[in-house]
Amino acid sequence: MARRPRPAPTPPPEAPLAAELLTAPGAFFQKLRVAEPRPWRYVAPVLLAAVLAGVVYALLLRPVGTLAGSGAGLLTHVSNVFGTFFLTVVSAALMWGLGYLGAGREGRAAEVYGATFALLPPLYLLLAVLLLVLPGPNLSGLVLPADWSDVLRAIARAPLTRAAIALTLLGTLAQFVLAYRGFLVLTGSRRRAFLSTLSPLVPVLLLTLVGFGPLLAGLF
Repeated sequence: MARRPRPAPTPPPEAPLAAELLTAPGAFFQKLRVAEPRPWRYVAPVLLAAVLAGVVYALLLRPVGTLAGSGAGLLTHVSNVFGTFFLTVVSAALMWGLGYLGAGREGRAAEVYGATFALLPPLYLLLAVLLLVLPGPNLSGLVLPADWSDVLRAIARAPLTRAAIALTLLGTLAQFVLAYRGFLVLTGSRRRAFLSTLSPLVPVLLLTLVGFGPLLAGLF
């Protein structure tokens, strides 16, 4: 008697796209919970946010590059983009590492925090457009390096600069709010969700402020 063929194994459900987190966070994490764990799944939103963050910071300090001249100005823009990119990636690594310590393997911190970076590209794109369209601070009569402190002060006190700093901090806080919800769904424990959310919160906020250090110094 011939054996019946075994039924093919059911493939695991597809993981949700990171963009779905913006419209239905609860449904997003429920879908993620039953999907196969892959720590690198949401690396793309992190890298995109890091690049756009660097572009925004370079645009904020674009007047410095203009005053510095063509050669030095290009180097200034590149260093600003790369520096902010690096700090954003380090922030993501802190989120993943400290989130893992708080939630354990079940919390899937790399995926939870990686997905929350989908919040930032629309925000950074909006800021970049505004910085390109609206006029920048008035730096007439200032020269580098003699008037460096005055240049930074003028840039830091511009309304768009203050808006960029405030929105970046609010966006980061929103990431942690969403991350808490994700850890709660994945672990089922409020204590672990709080721990994995609060443990990286202060280091990441401090790192964000360090990135804006020159502009924050210009405010005082």
